[in-house]
Amino acid sequence: MPRPMRLRTVAAVALAVSGALLAGCGGAPGPNAPSATTRSSAPTPTRTTPSATGAVSSPPSPPRPLAGVTVGIDPGHNGRNHTDPAFLARQVWNGREQEDCNTTGTATDDGYPESRFNFAVARFLATELRRHGARVVMTRSNDDGLGPCVDRRARIINRAHADVAIDIHADGGPASGRGFAILQPVPSGVNDAVIGPSRRYARLLRDSFVRSGMPVSTYLGDNGLTTRDDLAGLNLTTVPQLLIECGNMRNAEDAALLTSAAFQRRAAHRIAVAMTEFLGKQ
Repeated sequence: MPRPMRLRTVAAVALAVSGALLAGCGGAPGPNAPSATTRSSAPTPTRTTPSATGAVSSPPSPPRPLAGVTVGIDPGHNGRNHTDPAFLARQVWNGREQEDCNTTGTATDDGYPESRFNFAVARFLATELRRHGARVVMTRSNDDGLGPCVDRRARIINRAHADVAIDIHADGGPASGRGFAILQPVPSGVNDAVIGPSRRYARLLRDSFVRSGMPVSTYLGDNGLTTRDDLAGLNLTTVPQLLIECGNMRNAEDAALLTSAAFQRRAAHRIAVAMTEFLGKQ
């Protein structure tokens, strides 16, 4: 730096020091000097710590425990299934026999449809899984369409090579019965390789879902677990898959929960917890 600049700098520092000494001895501040209040309230500059390479470090990213995982979600039925009985009656192969393409599903006594509940839980579940890094494949993208047929739903999940899958439903059981149940697959020839993993997944899901606020079923299965050999989603699956009846829409206490957005979020969360635990035990 040239000498004149150093001289001006030294002079400025000396002048500042002199002013400070005068102020400390009771000298009056100059007309443009800030008040003591102004000086004490001045903001402190924010400092960032550079890394060893000189770049400013960023806060760590949140953990994504499901990164690289694919999850299949099948929200049962669809919102306009009731408008086309001929479509629903089409016969498809379910892995053991012919069955109807789809059904309308059930509803609460005051008309809240199962398909709407299924899709609400599916959306909450998909959001949580994606937040944790998963790729989510759903068998339908809204609740105002028809189908698809149950065999096509199985193909969608199988072709995605899902690591785990769930069929989301609510039951239309006896009005006196309460609670949720997990439906497990029975060997069909197609699904044989995933029977063992599906059974492990079922126990995890049962143990997680009891914390949703919905009791274990009083009328379906044994301690919340049962098997079905007549459902295409379970017969045709080539991935670990279960069907959950999240509660009984024909029971007044269950219906109050099933129609609640708060419960729907809790249900989705408990399914996500079970899936994460299952995938961590592979």
